[in-house]
Amino acid sequence: MRFDPYDILELSRDAGEDDIKRAYRQQAMKYHPDRNPGDHAAEEKFKEVGRAYDILADPEKRSRFDRYGTVDDHPGNHGGSPFAGFDMEDALRSFMENFGFGGFQQDSPGRGDDLTVSIELTLPEAVLGGERLLRTERMEACETCGGSGADPEEGMQTCLQCQGSGRVVNDRRTLLGTFRSVSQCQICRGSGKVPRKPCGKCRGRGVYRKARSISVQLPAGLSEGHCLTLRGQGHHPGEGGSPGNLRVMIRSVDYGRFMREGDNLVYALPVSYPEAVLGAVLQVPDPCGGEPAQVKVPEGAVTGDRIPIKGKGMGRLDRRGRGDLLVHVEIHVPRKHGRRERKLLEEMASMDAFIPSKR
Repeated sequence: MRFDPYDILELSRDAGEDDIKRAYRQQAMKYHPDRNPGDHAAEEKFKEVGRAYDILADPEKRSRFDRYGTVDDHPGNHGGSPFAGFDMEDALRSFMENFGFGGFQQDSPGRGDDLTVSIELTLPEAVLGGERLLRTERMEACETCGGSGADPEEGMQTCLQCQGSGRVVNDRRTLLGTFRSVSQCQICRGSGKVPRKPCGKCRGRGVYRKARSISVQLPAGLSEGHCLTLRGQGHHPGEGGSPGNLRVMIRSVDYGRFMREGDNLVYALPVSYPEAVLGAVLQVPDPCGGEPAQVKVPEGAVTGDRIPIKGKGMGRLDRRGRGDLLVHVEIHVPRKHGRRERKLLEEMASMDAFIPSKR
């Protein structure tokens, strides 16, 4: 019978990554040799399950199987053993690596740690974007030893802990029996070599802390909580590794006298009672510090009216254009007034035009 990994794991052909892992775990736990000692059929089934997972978990192998019905190098060959290049040792290693029972993973030198910086934006920066120069400190590869941590004149020697293999073997007892795990050597970090004498500049660490000025391009429309990622601008792990990323967190925005509503800005404009009754042309400050805008307050304006000024609001993140500046009318009522003002108000209060129709 033709080997079909979908049938082995009891999956449909549109199964997702999580479905494949879940099915593999169930089947592998069921047929694991330690749960079925001496059962040759279970061992064969365990190997089948491992091979099926090996195919479906690899996008290239899965694609090849879906197209040709095989993962052989020669698509026309549908015969032969389904376990070619895959034996019980491979099946056990796959099981251990996927379910936390060991398995060697080379994670050194790897990628350096990310660097996070929090900043507060000015209102013009939030509205229009712009360039910000950040001053920070990050770990960089030592220029003297090239990140190896070794004195350039003394060089490296074989790690005694792992005998130069970069790996350490440990036996671990679990509910399923004893598993042998292979992990990275912590002394040499998987390289198999250690410095004969530490570098004098970085003291054997391969990296040192250095102050840097980094230019960040701020897009228009940023708000509190946004995070910008600059790849490769974080900490360096040392020789052979690649730097982490710089994460720029927008901690807050100084909106000043403005409030933000999505892409719009709101400005509360104090309007006197006569201006509200008769109408007026007043000035509103520009959010970016430019020339004040002229706004026409219509006759009979009341508190809560909003007068839009098109295109004077926030820049739109990842889009063109700007929102609006909404001028929020607030009628100003003085707490104190003189005799003349009081007399005029009393005269107005007796006029029909100033008496509410619904009272």
